[in-house]
Amino acid sequence: MPHLTINYTQDIDTVYRFVTDPEVIKKRSEAMGEMNIKIQVDEAGGTKTITSTREIESDLPGFAKKLFSSTNTIVERREWRDAGDKKTCKAHIDILGTPGKIDSNITISPNGTGCTYDIEFEVTAKVPLIRKKLEEFVAKTTAEGMRDEHEYNQRELNAAG
Repeated sequence: MPHLTINYTQDIDTVYRFVTDPEVIKKRSEAMGEMNIKIQVDEAGGTKTITSTREIESDLPGFAKKLFSSTNTIVERREWRDAGDKKTCKAHIDILGTPGKIDSNITISPNGTGCTYDIEFEVTAKVPLIRKKLEEFVAKTTAEGMRDEHEYNQRELNAAG
């Protein structure tokens, strides 16, 4: 399962408020070139659920160009909970109209005066013959997107002081 760790100089509460703020999510999505962004936040039973729907452009590899559109609608659902001194999240991404999905577990943990944002994710593609290649491509582009997202977050958090 691919894994990505990002260290923030800000504390857990600051990072959590930032990454769960619908205006921040929308602004970050726009900065990354995503389109038609819709965000919904629900809170119930100690869970904060953030659902974002957006369109993305992908630079598909040759083997996938005939099978998939380069523009896709993504529906991402993140379910955040308190877990002692940590924040945990189960996330699910559906790529509408494709046989692909991404499931992940996120943990924000204290780390000195800052915090650590850990993501483990799994890509599933149900496409005969090219499943493995497609999963590898999606995993690679997902990890790159996560790094870009957190570089953006760190710049914005640092700018805010």
